[in-house]
Amino acid sequence: MTFLSAIILLGIIIFVHELGHFLFAKLLGVRVLKFSLGFGPKLVGRKYGDTEYLISSIPLGGYVKMLGEEHAEELKEEEKPFAYNYQPVWKRFAIVFFGPLFNLIFAACIFILIFVSGVPVPYPDVGEIVKNSPADKAGLMTGDRVIEINETPVQGWDEIDNLVDENTGKPLLFKIKRGSDIIKISVTPERKQEKGIFGEENWIWYIGVSPLIYPDIGEVMKDSRAEEAGIKKGDGVVEIEGVAIKTWQAMTEIIHENPEKPLRFKIKRKEHFIDLSITPEKKTSKTLEGEEKKIGLIGIKPIERNFTKKYGFSKAVTLGVKKTWDISVLTVVSLVKLVQRVIPADTIGGPILILQMAGEQASRGFLSFFLFMAIININLGILNLLPIPILDGGHILFLGIEAIRRKPLNEKIIATAQRIGLAIILTVMVFALYNDIIRLITGKQFP
Repeated sequence: MTFLSAIILLGIIIFVHELGHFLFAKLLGVRVLKFSLGFGPKLVGRKYGDTEYLISSIPLGGYVKMLGEEHAEELKEEEKPFAYNYQPVWKRFAIVFFGPLFNLIFAACIFILIFVSGVPVPYPDVGEIVKNSPADKAGLMTGDRVIEINETPVQGWDEIDNLVDENTGKPLLFKIKRGSDIIKISVTPERKQEKGIFGEENWIWYIGVSPLIYPDIGEVMKDSRAEEAGIKKGDGVVEIEGVAIKTWQAMTEIIHENPEKPLRFKIKRKEHFIDLSITPEKKTSKTLEGEEKKIGLIGIKPIERNFTKKYGFSKAVTLGVKKTWDISVLTVVSLVKLVQRVIPADTIGGPILILQMAGEQASRGFLSFFLFMAIININLGILNLLPIPILDGGHILFLGIEAIRRKPLNEKIIATAQRIGLAIILTVMVFALYNDIIRLITGKQFP
């Protein structure tokens, strides 16, 4: 199942990429000789018109071979109007660029389909409230359900975040259901600096609340401290060291702060209360600044209490394009941070990691698998646009230089640059494969 999932994943991604090159070559009058999924010896193939369509033996890429693509190729005079190297720069640019662009467009289409089909969204129930935050000062309480904000009905937690962002510091009138009572509370967001995932400073509008996650156990990790102590799926954490626990965040805060210290848990299991002692295992975690910190973990996950929210097509298009853009930017920033060594090199993954993750996501259902496919499409699209010879970005770089010089670069310079580019790509691939093997041997999880 894992191998089949990976083949389906890679096959679709490669097909989409090569389809972009193929369609624009055909559209712009360039003759395509071969369209191959995979490299190496041909497994199956058939010729239609000028093009031979192939499935080749090594499923780690693909290619579109066009007439006149190789400089050494001898062409008849009547063939030159259909040859790639005899096309103006703008046509060659479009043919090269639309491969990666098709990956990004395909990712956006996946996201649009997901938003139309429905995505899991937390209920608009107030969880942890930061002390002295705007929400705390206004009187919001854990367990409150937000019904409306400024007379706009609220269905999911995402709408609360959006309305806080959109109102840029203006007072917001929250309509709240608290028990059987309906009350109204005015909350004024504050401007706050927040650290991003790479430690960068971002300014946000902030009220100091998070969605409610109950301290109920949804999953217990195998061989974890929780399993050893007797914790079971469905248990609810009532107290830790005599402190009443109302939210998952409150529970994890205590656990994180007490590595290798025995903690007294009061657990509710169906109609019974059980007292257990659990000693959190000491683990190393990295802060947003990249500093290592020792925290306690017991190996549990919460029960997800979300609902499926479906969006209209126009809203889904907006959200799908935005999600594609956000992940594209994150991919570029990640590459920069990788070069700056903010992100460690051992996070680079290769074909074995893709194989494992494809199988894992497929086992979680179609939604997870297609989300993973969209992210891999974006990664492939962005990586292919890097200005490294032999990648599409390298070809675009050469075309840009040709446009400025009004003549192509010397063939020897291009050939040398491509050899360097190939050496770079092979080095990265070998390093990624090495990381994959080390993870298999040591059992280390991907970050």
